[in-house]
Amino acid sequence: MRVKFVNRGMGMYRGGGEIFDLNMAQNLEKLGVEISFLIGKPLFRRAKHPLTQFKTTYVASPFLRDFSQRIPWGGKYLRYLDHWLFARNCLRILGKEDNYDILQVCGRVLLVKLKRVKKKIPVVIRFPGPPGKRSKNLLSQADALIASGDAVRYIREHFRKDVVDIPPGVDFNFFKPTLSNIRDKFSIGNNKLLLFVGRFVPLKNLSFMVATFREVIKERKDIRLMLVGEGPLKNTIKGIVKKYELEKYIIFTGKIPNDALPKYYSAADIFVIPSSYDNFPNAVLEAMACKLPIVATRVGGIPQQIQEGKNGLLIESNNIDELKTAILKLINNDKLAQEMGRRNREIVKERYSWIESAQRLKKIYSLLLKG
Repeated sequence: MRVKFVNRGMGMYRGGGEIFDLNMAQNLEKLGVEISFLIGKPLFRRAKHPLTQFKTTYVASPFLRDFSQRIPWGGKYLRYLDHWLFARNCLRILGKEDNYDILQVCGRVLLVKLKRVKKKIPVVIRFPGPPGKRSKNLLSQADALIASGDAVRYIREHFRKDVVDIPPGVDFNFFKPTLSNIRDKFSIGNNKLLLFVGRFVPLKNLSFMVATFREVIKERKDIRLMLVGEGPLKNTIKGIVKKYELEKYIIFTGKIPNDALPKYYSAADIFVIPSSYDNFPNAVLEAMACKLPIVATRVGGIPQQIQEGKNGLLIESNNIDELKTAILKLINNDKLAQEMGRRNREIVKERYSWIESAQRLKKIYSLLLKG
């Protein structure tokens, strides 16, 4: 069985869709599946994140995602143009190649047009988030749809009932409480530490987080907020921090290598995710595996990960009072925070295994190849 993964962003950044495809490919390979990749790269530069583990073809095309997220108008049209150009180049390459039996695509519905060239090749589309409603006709042509989180509900309501729920996993042998020098490195001392890990993009709603933190430190000065990651809105968020005069309370770490992340989770007391929407964030699972209690907005697929009062606290998006109250509740109750963290590690070990998700996906492949 030969599977080719197509992922636009894999060579540019590592978001949830990229993490899913990479881990799924690694585990499918353990199950005897032959894996190759077709990924994007900038027009005139090398891939920022080269993929060396698998046979990989790089597709040069404009990368307009970050730019589109900086402008208040026309962003969705730029993203569509970016996707269309990438898909066009992919179709040209895929039409000439014959080293795959199944095409596994990350959210690029235009690639189902491959069936016009290679009618016998099954196309499986995986959605890291809900697809646009204009995709309906193309989605009907896909041989299988897979998704997780809120995208499963959305696709079943608007497109197809047969979408298969395959959740991401988390490597709980890697993401676990560990010795950490992060508090010393950033001079945090005995202060309580709130942690965010993710991209600085509009959906993460970090301006809401900073505005809330401004109110939190009016109650307790012994709290710090660490923001791990990068993205097109990073300078905007830094500007808000400066405006509120919070520079000594909020730490920007920049991009952190994946193999260093457990130390950052282990240094924190609470993981906070203030998104205005999030389908099924990997960072929540990583924080859970590291025994952190979670404070999160009640949006998208997050309520599937967090049960209110059991392994975290859920609040309404953009409600500063609710987020402030939830943070202080855990800051002021170490016993509750530690109990939630303990439950979180138990949950990920029970429910979120990469190898089990890979086995489910391989079964779908087998069924498709049998016709």
